[in-house]
Amino acid sequence: MYMPVLQSHSEWIERGDLTIARACSEPSAESKGIRLIGPCYARSTVFRAPRWSTSCLRKTRLCTTVEVVDEQFAEINGHQLRYRLEGDGPLAVFGHGLLGRIEQVYEENAGAREALTSSVRLLLYDARGHGESAGPAQSAGYTWESMGRDMSALAAHAGDGRAIFGGASMGAATALWVALEQPEFVRALVLVMPPPLGHEPMRAAAEKQAIQVLDLLSHAVENFGLEKTIELAKAFPGFAATPEEAEERASWLRQQNPLALLHAIRGLVQSPFHDPEEYRRINVPTLVIAHEGVGLHPVRAAQLLADTIPNCRLVVGSDAAYWRNNSDEMVAEIHGFLARVG
Repeated sequence: MYMPVLQSHSEWIERGDLTIARACSEPSAESKGIRLIGPCYARSTVFRAPRWSTSCLRKTRLCTTVEVVDEQFAEINGHQLRYRLEGDGPLAVFGHGLLGRIEQVYEENAGAREALTSSVRLLLYDARGHGESAGPAQSAGYTWESMGRDMSALAAHAGDGRAIFGGASMGAATALWVALEQPEFVRALVLVMPPPLGHEPMRAAAEKQAIQVLDLLSHAVENFGLEKTIELAKAFPGFAATPEEAEERASWLRQQNPLALLHAIRGLVQSPFHDPEEYRRINVPTLVIAHEGVGLHPVRAAQLLADTIPNCRLVVGSDAAYWRNNSDEMVAEIHGFLARVG
C-alpha cells in the first residue's frame, strides 16, 4: 500500500526546496470556496464543501453495481473524526501522512486496499485537522501524544482487543507513539516511510531542510493567505515541470484543511519524538517499509527502527518511486507479514 506522507503534487516539499518556501513566507487572508474532495464510488461523485462550511451536494450517475462504503464520524477526544471501515479479519488501523486524508488510499491505492481487506478489517481515518475531520485551532493541539491517543481511541471505538497499528510517515510516527505509550492496544506494527525520527543532531541536512520547508509553508499561508502563497510558489521553476502540473499541485494545496496547513504542521514539527533507545521496549512484530532519496522519509529513520526494535523486518526500495512502481511487491510484503502475525 503505497501512501506517501504527501501526495506526488508535493515533491517540491519532500525534496526540501527552500528557494520556493523562503520566497513564500511573509502578509493577507485566505480565500475560501467549495472544493471537490473524494473519489468516485460506484460512479458516484461527491461534491462537498469544506468541513468548516455547511453546503453539500451529491451527484450520482447511473451504474449497474453499488459499492457500500462504511463512512462515519466519531467523537474522539473532543473532535469529530471521519473514518471508514471495511474488510474482514483482525482490526488494522492505518494513519495517513501529514497533509493527507482517507482518499490517498482510496484513490491512489485501490488495488492494494482491496487486497488487504481480504485479510484484515481496515480502519482508515482523517487525522485531527486533516481532510473532513475537525481539530483544535492551535498548534499545541497537534502533538505525537494527541495524535496517538486519537488513533488508539478509534481502535477502541471500532473493535475489541488488540489491533494492528500502522501508517505512513505521520501515521507511522503516530503508531509508534501508541506502541510505546499504550502497548496494551497493539498486536503488530506496519510502518511505511517513517519520518525523521530521533534527536535533531541525528538528522542529515536533507532531513532538516525538508522539515524547514514544511514550517515555512505554514508561515507563508498564515502571513500571505493560501492563494498568494500558491501564486508565489508557482512563479518558481522548482514548483512544477509544466503549467499543467503546477495547476494540479495548486489544486492539491487548495484542498487542504486550513487546520492542517496552519496548525498541524507547526505543532508536529515542534513535537519531539521518543528517545530512540525507547524503541527497544517494543515487543510486537514490526514491518518497516522505506525507500531511498527523500528527506522527509529518510532510510536513516527506518534503519534506526530496525536496529532498536527486537522483532523488526526492514524492506527498502532503491529510489523514491520504487514502491509506487512496485505496489504489488509491497502488498505481498504486508500480506506475508500479516500471515506471520496470524
